[in-house]
Amino acid sequence: MTNDEGTIYVAHWTHTPENCPGRTKDGAKMLSDFWASREEVEKKGIKILGSYVTVTEHDYYIIIQAKDYSEMVKFFLPLIPTQTGSFRPVLPMQDWIDINQSQ
Repeated sequence: MTNDEGTIYVAHWTHTPENCPGRTKDGAKMLSDFWASREEVEKKGIKILGSYVTVTEHDYYIIIQAKDYSEMVKFFLPLIPTQTGSFRPVLPMQDWIDINQSQ
């Protein structure tokens, strides 16, 4: 089973309330600039399928489809100084069911 659109990842980024970039003008601008850059990365094969934030926990969940893992990582570089992040490759549920049933 291959997908020409790329692999789907759930990106999880978090920070402590004390280290919230939104507390400073520069940090808020960094977050705004980061999010605005999503239009530019689409040209590099990165498609944002969904994005969610748990405001009170300071967590971001961004679902991405990427043809190139390294380009996806580059997209998130602005967050590294203030965030902790991870990427989890995932399958659509039906793909997992199809794989599981073929055994």
